[in-house]
Amino acid sequence: MKERSPNWDTRIAAGQAVEAIVKNIPEWDPAPRPKEESCEDLSPEDSSCDRLSFYHFDISRLLKHGASLLGSAGAEFELQDDKNAEMDPKERLARQRKLLQKKLGMDIGAAIGMDTEELFNDEDLDDSCQPSELGAQGIKTTAGSSCHNHVAADLIDSEFRPGMSNRQKNKAKRMAKLVAKHRSRDMDPNEKSNDSFEGEPDEKRRKTTNAVIDQPATEEKIDNVPDNSGLLEEIQEWPLESFCEELCNDLFNPSWEIRHGAGTGLREILKSQGAGGGKLVGSTAEQMSRQHQEWIEDLVIRLLCVFALDRFGDFVSDEVVAPVRETCAQALGVALRHMSETGVSMIVDVLLKLLKEDQWEVRHGGLLGIKYALAVRKDLISVLLPRVLAAITEGLQDLDDDVRAVAASALIPVVEGLVQQLPNEVPFIVNTLWDALLDLDDLTSSTNSIMTLLSLLLTYPRVRQCSMQQSLTILVPRVWPFLRHTISSVRRAALETLFTLLSKADESCAMWINPILQDMLRHMFQSCILESNEEILELIQKVWMELLSQAPHQFVVAASCPWMGAWLCLMMQASQIPIDVNMLLEVKARSKDKAGAKGRQCTIQVKETLQEYIAGAETVTEDSVTRDYVVVRSRLMAARLLGALCRCICDPQVNAASQEIRPAESLGQLLLFHLNSKSALQRIAVSLVLCEWAALQKDCQVVSSIVQPRLLAILSEHLYYDEIAIPFTRMQNECKQLIALLADANIDLQDRLNCSVFTIDQANELVTTIFTESTACLNVRSSQYQALDGKRQQAQSTMNETNLEWQQLHLRVHMFTACAVINLQVLPEKLNPLVRPLMETIKREENTLIQGCAASFIAKLLQQCAGRSPCPNLKIIKNLCASACVDSAVTPSSACPVPPTQENAKGCLTTRPVCRSRSLLQLGPAGSRCLTLMLCWCPQPHGH
Repeated sequence: MKERSPNWDTRIAAGQAVEAIVKNIPEWDPAPRPKEESCEDLSPEDSSCDRLSFYHFDISRLLKHGASLLGSAGAEFELQDDKNAEMDPKERLARQRKLLQKKLGMDIGAAIGMDTEELFNDEDLDDSCQPSELGAQGIKTTAGSSCHNHVAADLIDSEFRPGMSNRQKNKAKRMAKLVAKHRSRDMDPNEKSNDSFEGEPDEKRRKTTNAVIDQPATEEKIDNVPDNSGLLEEIQEWPLESFCEELCNDLFNPSWEIRHGAGTGLREILKSQGAGGGKLVGSTAEQMSRQHQEWIEDLVIRLLCVFALDRFGDFVSDEVVAPVRETCAQALGVALRHMSETGVSMIVDVLLKLLKEDQWEVRHGGLLGIKYALAVRKDLISVLLPRVLAAITEGLQDLDDDVRAVAASALIPVVEGLVQQLPNEVPFIVNTLWDALLDLDDLTSSTNSIMTLLSLLLTYPRVRQCSMQQSLTILVPRVWPFLRHTISSVRRAALETLFTLLSKADESCAMWINPILQDMLRHMFQSCILESNEEILELIQKVWMELLSQAPHQFVVAASCPWMGAWLCLMMQASQIPIDVNMLLEVKARSKDKAGAKGRQCTIQVKETLQEYIAGAETVTEDSVTRDYVVVRSRLMAARLLGALCRCICDPQVNAASQEIRPAESLGQLLLFHLNSKSALQRIAVSLVLCEWAALQKDCQVVSSIVQPRLLAILSEHLYYDEIAIPFTRMQNECKQLIALLADANIDLQDRLNCSVFTIDQANELVTTIFTESTACLNVRSSQYQALDGKRQQAQSTMNETNLEWQQLHLRVHMFTACAVINLQVLPEKLNPLVRPLMETIKREENTLIQGCAASFIAKLLQQCAGRSPCPNLKIIKNLCASACVDSAVTPSSACPVPPTQENAKGCLTTRPVCRSRSLLQLGPAGSRCLTLMLCWCPQPHGH
């Protein structure tokens, strides 16, 4: 069976195959016989004696005597060939040591200077271990035994079953045949295959007989087909019975992969066919119901045994992954749908006993079972939740972090029921969660569950009220570290917690906000700069806006003005240069004490070594188009935050005329300083802030009067920005080297190029026209010309790179400056410097965010110009339409229709963008939306 494969993907695919099969077979629901006609030989013993029952099951006895289920039994490290017996003991141990080192990946230790010889000695390799007693029945096993994978199953059968029934005898016969077959093949027990059906009872074998069919036949050929008419009549039990028995047996295999595959198969079968399990033909409806409950009870007990015995756990970044227990818990959840309330109660009793054990794996499995029980049987929440809440609460305080994670996740699906039915227990749980935040870090597996549970609980007013018993000034800072957590769901939960506390706050909100306002503003803006997830960026904006609305403006001004310059610098950060750590607010990190017990943590300071970039360090390795998109998105969101903050700073209440220094004037001077710089990013950042600010506050004359002249001047400026200093300097050097080589070839260019610094146009002329004319007398095949041409190509490549970068920066600076002028409503007399960058952006810009921004502001410009005389709107729209229709492959002319092709001959219109020139539709649907937006915003001008 593929469920036994050691490959994870193969097991998952096998589970999906099982799911597809069982979904497409009829549900087993044999017709019940009337009570008076039921089979007399169907005794209660036959229907129940071979099933495990809670009345005979003792989980404590199993925990005491059962063998733990680890990752494997270690058979893969043993020598399997027959020559092993003929070897000298020393030679055998040496060979086994070599095999073990190879299996564990330690065979390369010598290559890296590591001594691995002392990691284990000869005694560790000696397989002559003594058998161990397992309980009163004397079950014995050794590491090399071929039947050790049945120890747990045999213990369950021998300890908790009252006797052998006919069904159990049939099962034993099938198992004996199966084991005999595998032994005859001399296979490893961990790799045995269940592909054959030899172990099935005779009554289930497919009966094939010859039947004559109505079709021609020759003397040489006789057609035989199987006769299936009697197949259904022979089936007396559920068709999947034997398959489920094999899976149940595999639940106790030493190999975790086989246990995981068995749990996966059982889960998929229970989803679609669980209602028919255990039912026998010839039974009354009452008997079938009892048979089904006995079968599901037997299966559930086996799953509970896995929780008790399984010890396998893999660790990824210090977070436990328990695939066997998790999958079996999911199977248990599906099985609970088919159980009565009494059965569910018995299961919960066993799970609660598991939570009292010392082994963290057992407690982990017990909480997993409770988690799925609460999630599946919500109809029993009023009964189950009071019984398990004390144990879950204790789990939230467990020393093991993985146990705390499951405990928190168990309450997430039932938060509403918890608040409504057990309100008196909620305050203690909330306080426990707040306290747990002190012990969490990026490597703590419970972080996500605890933060999510806390954010959900705080959405209820009565829960927030109980949190007020402690000052939120102390509690809220505990959320700071999780704003930059590596898992996006944790960051989202942290932001939702803050938003809930702010949006539901009352008039006393300012009392706890004011002392931590500056830190909160710094953390939120820092998160915006470093965030790469769009949804989280929008959530950051919601929290920021709510924070500004709840805090008094005078406190906002006092807290933000000292950091306004630093925040602008973060917004201007170059995309490929890491951010200076001194500009970021340091968050105290916590790390686990590896020497202590698992789950015990110490609050030591960890030095942050990770380099941070705007829009997140994880996006630095993306392609240039994607990287540019996320960086622009971060800048736009940062501009929205600062624009909203500027509105608070320019509030008339905090800018009284009597003040010696008004915050609005200081802000205007700060923005003007960056507009006067030669940095394109500084100009873009300030223009974006002005755009967002003017959109929120129409009356901002103090700042507008300061920056307006400079904005209009920028629209007519052409300069080389600081951002291209490196390629521009390289271009200068290569041009001068080319001129020097030409001089060595007796070609003097001093008369044609007498300049110390080359502009891009001069460099382009040098590597094209001037070079071609000056080297016309040289033989193109000569080594001298080849050297000159190689240097020319190098200089031309650098010039093209510099030119492309400059054009992009120049266009964006002018476009965003034009947007600021439009939003400030300070249009100049001549609109050409304003319209040109917006139109060029729509035609040439590859970033759809910037392209959409340009389209939106052209629409605003059309609206503002509707009353001007003469009105430029018609000319602007005409140019837009011309740009949209410039490519006849996308927008064919009515005077020259496109000839029929295979695509349009069937009468189907296509909007596939096949642009051969830069046009509005170059980006396909995005360009079309731009044109639609502009036309929707454009009112008719007066007199038209």
